[in-house]
Amino acid sequence: MRNTLSVIALAALLITGCNAPQSQAGKTSEDTAARLDQAKLDTVLADPRRDADRQRDAYRHTAQTMALFDLSPHDNVVEVLPGGGWYTRVLLPYVSPDGGWYGINYSRDLRKGIFAASGREISDEALAEYGQWPQTYPPMAAKNGPPNGAVKGAMLFGEVPSSHYGQMDAVLFIRALHHLNRIDPKYLEEAIADSFHLLKPGGMVGVVQHRAKEDYGDVDYDTTGNKGYMKQSYIIAMFEKGGFVLDGQSEINANPKDTADYENGVWTLPPSLRGKDEAMQDHYIQIGESDRMTLRFRKPD
Repeated sequence: MRNTLSVIALAALLITGCNAPQSQAGKTSEDTAARLDQAKLDTVLADPRRDADRQRDAYRHTAQTMALFDLSPHDNVVEVLPGGGWYTRVLLPYVSPDGGWYGINYSRDLRKGIFAASGREISDEALAEYGQWPQTYPPMAAKNGPPNGAVKGAMLFGEVPSSHYGQMDAVLFIRALHHLNRIDPKYLEEAIADSFHLLKPGGMVGVVQHRAKEDYGDVDYDTTGNKGYMKQSYIIAMFEKGGFVLDGQSEINANPKDTADYENGVWTLPPSLRGKDEAMQDHYIQIGESDRMTLRFRKPD
């Protein structure tokens, strides 16, 4: 049954912030009835488990971002690099109990590369322990949702079970792409390929990513993810190379105050405020969180 509030919310978003080019099927996002359950999302966002998270909603525009991604509570959703669970505390309750939440993390090779890039070496024992993440993380993820939380599993890139192929409705890369690209773009390509395999035909990829300036070089240190920022044109090209179609985009997470050129990268800004220049912290707080692209891709039917 079509949710009237969902249709209104999505329509408003499309009018005010979303530029949705045509897909290969010749349909724009305006042609698709909204699937978002606005009443359930409102309940999830207001839940006490998010009390410590809610102050960031003003910067992360959580409700509007979820409207753009247009998820149904019945969807199987894969969250990329769930980390401390900020978005898990939105996604997991939203798809519970009727859908499914899955987490996916770095491949073992990328994990080794991250250590090597910082001048360290990960031991065979530590790498084997990391390889158990698909088994050890689901109980931790479950703490971010209700008692009936639909935690269905976890995976590593490069080791996605073939039994999951074509079973997922959405894969969400929320402030995650720079981690997958900064060591070597091959790891981002791997993540995109795994996402393509995981999704059903017509399935969606949602992206929220710190945005570098387009006049920076394509292989500039400031745009490859080392400082958290990446060029929007590069992200679109990479997903299109991987077989996806750009299906929608929005400026809901844009921040024109962000110059994206800090010595300590995006982590100079809130909420990290990383750096020794404490005298400037009030300035960075006034800037707010980073300028971010918000993109939606589709796997062709």
